[in-house]
Amino acid sequence: MEKTGNTEKIKYDFNTAANLEVFMPNLKGWYRVTSREFRAFNGKRRMNGIEYEGDIYHYGTNKKADVLLVELDKIASFNWKSIRRPGD
Repeated sequence: MEKTGNTEKIKYDFNTAANLEVFMPNLKGWYRVTSREFRAFNGKRRMNGIEYEGDIYHYGTNKKADVLLVELDKIASFNWKSIRRPGD
């Protein structure tokens, strides 16, 4: 059987063992998240209490997200739809 999904090793540009937090404006606070959520969040991020300015990737991939196309304070998801097979 062929292996599908999550076959690529995710690269991290930061220490994944650090205290990773994102700011949620609607909840008015900092919340601890996993490294996958941290690298895909388009908003204020901090690592060990220090603001983090790094690339934003689509969740679960190594594809960099265009910051202008991702909603602010949301996780960048990769929603690809086939043009040839729109029902898939």
